[in-house]
Amino acid sequence: MRNAVAIVTGASQGIGRATAIRLALDFSGVVLVARSGAKLEETANEVRARGSEPMVLELDMSKPAAPDTVVARTLDRFGRTDALLNIAGSVPQVDILEMTDQQWAAKIKSI
Repeated sequence: MRNAVAIVTGASQGIGRATAIRLALDFSGVVLVARSGAKLEETANEVRARGSEPMVLELDMSKPAAPDTVVARTLDRFGRTDALLNIAGSVPQVDILEMTDQQWAAKIKSI
């Protein structure tokens, strides 16, 4: 699959970041999508070090236009998409027993 392109949402940290870095060994291009540009650049450096061409897209996937932007920018740059790993999370990174009513309501509204 060396001549292939993967899109990874949530690529700035955790499972998304680890997935993007691993895919860099098998894919010639890896599109990195998340809200944190600085963390995405760190992931991009790791992807590049493994021989893959990264593309950084600082986007909030909870916004309705974001998926179309990801696809359009990927096709503009690479001309193809071979894999999509949607790992972006929109739930606050807090213990559910410590989540406030406001955090819960905000996430339920976004679904």
